Amino acid sequence: MKALSVEQSILDGEKELRELFKYVKTDANALKAYDMEKEIFSRIMRIGLAAMKCYFAEKGTGDIGAELALDNGTVLKKESTLRSRNYFSVFGKIKVPRTYYRGANMAGVMPLDVLTDFPERSYSYLLQEWMDTLSIRDSFKESEITLAKLSGLKVSSGRFEVVNRDTGKHYDKFYEGKKQPLSDSEGEIQVVQFDGKGVPVIKKEAA
Repeated sequence: MKALSVEQSILDGEKELRELFKYVKTDANALKAYDMEKEIFSRIMRIGLAAMKCYFAEKGTGDIGAELALDNGTVLKKESTLRSRNYFSVFGKIKVPRTYYRGANMAGVMPLDVLTDFPERSYSYLLQEWMDTLSIRDSFKESEITLAKLSGLKVSSGRFEVVNRDTGKHYDKFYEGKKQPLSDSEGEIQVVQFDGKGVPVIKKEAA
């Protein structure tokens, strides 16, 4: 696998941008505003994808030389071939090439993962944020449909569930690091209670 090219990514983005305005100029009289807006959004997504490729190309592959020395003194050797990883951004999917260092009887290390703060799963943190936001109010299936309708991204409902479950694991840690608000800046707390005991239940008719 080859490393991503900054120059090619910029050329791709510029090409998409030129074609976008060419499309608007050519088809403006033939299309209603709704159809034009929908097409513009779709093409802007492709420009964003080219920009993300440019970002990863600028970052490089994480190549820091022939060897990588760990803090414990272990020295890892660089493999001759790059290893790719899928990155599913809000603009679409990208295959990101990474330099891989490995040693005997131990897991390999890819410095680019740290340099870019790769998420544990292939879905970008921004996309995961969108998925969580949608699934807070709706079912995972409905969230899948909404995301596809708004952005054109196809993510299965099962992936929504997995991401949502992962997010829940960090709930306590998130609030442990969150500062408590000042008491003088908070309003009064209103508590509402109700007791459902004694609510009539419809029973089957007596024999």
